[in-house]
Amino acid sequence: MTARVLARLRANVLALLGLATVLAAALPDAASACAMCLAGQNGGTTRAFAIGSLFLSITPLAVIGALVLYVRRRARKLAAAEAARDTGAGLPVVAPIAVRR
Repeated sequence: MTARVLARLRANVLALLGLATVLAAALPDAASACAMCLAGQNGGTTRAFAIGSLFLSITPLAVIGALVLYVRRRARKLAAAEAARDTGAGLPVVAPIAVRR
């Protein structure tokens, strides 16, 4: 993309974000009008929503953390195998064969 196209795209995105901000500030009742938000007025429902939100927030972080851990361990294992291959470590030592003439 050219610099001109990127500048126009950036301006459009900023304009849309500005419009969304103005609408949210001008119409706060419409922004909080979801049925689930209004249904959670008592203590039990509010606690259930909080626990559910916490679970939904932690789950992707745990999955990403597990993937990072797997990739890290795999990279270390491959690096160790490559280092062993390059140095000849782990290969059996064979005595040279004497050649009789």
